[in-house]
Amino acid sequence: MGRTFARLLNAATGPFHVINYVSSVAGSLYFNHRRRGAQLDRTLAALHRCLDRESTAFLSHGMHYPPRWDPYFHDWMTRADLYRYPTQHYDFDRAQLTLCPAHD
Repeated sequence: MGRTFARLLNAATGPFHVINYVSSVAGSLYFNHRRRGAQLDRTLAALHRCLDRESTAFLSHGMHYPPRWDPYFHDWMTRADLYRYPTQHYDFDRAQLTLCPAHD
């Protein structure tokens, strides 16, 4: 993604957040509590298989991203960053939505 396109996406941050919210609400109607676990398991297994096949050189390639879209987006992100991103995003959201922190 070129820097110019990433800047254009940054300019569309407001509509992106609205679409992201609406699609999450709509998606939850289909991916209810009965379907979410199985879908997550399949998705994680597929990502793990892909990551296992990637070379260090491939993971070091990157491109520009719209950093205003998410706290874990940076102006330049590598493919390795993209593999880490979902976990960072999930951990952040989980911490926000957890009423009582877990005790280790």
